[in-house]
Amino acid sequence: MLKKLSVENEVFLPILVELVEDGKTAAIIARGNSMRPFIEDGRDKLVFGRADKIAVGDVILAEVTEGHFVCHRIERIENEIVTMRGDGNVPNLAMGTGTEVFPVANVRAKLVQVVRKGKTYTLSTSRVWRLYSAIWPQLLPIRRYLLALYRLIWLHQWPERWQRKKN
Repeated sequence: MLKKLSVENEVFLPILVELVEDGKTAAIIARGNSMRPFIEDGRDKLVFGRADKIAVGDVILAEVTEGHFVCHRIERIENEIVTMRGDGNVPNLAMGTGTEVFPVANVRAKLVQVVRKGKTYTLSTSRVWRLYSAIWPQLLPIRRYLLALYRLIWLHQWPERWQRKKN
């Protein structure tokens, strides 16, 4: 029987990066909600490979600052500077743009497969994933509302102000 081992990101992600640099693939279980709705926390397995070539729309693992890794989608590459944003992140005036900006040299790995609900999506060949990757970033102006509908309809996460108060 295969057991799950939980290791802190600060310990495991540098090991994942080493494996990828050695030409292997390495997998982790998704943590966090910033890549919703297509990558879910605790459900989906993310398989990373080398990031020899990156492009706008790719999902990458980057060390945005020393020891701080983030897995998000590339929004822009200009003059060797990468801007990325999580699919579930929207601009928020109070909290900033919801993006990370760093040198291209900080890219550590590229997402090559997503395993969700028993189905493996190879990102370079999956029509579903390529279509999603082309459309979703264009929806940034209305993404906030689409994510709210996703939380309400599929996840049944009701805002606290909508819930009945117990006496």
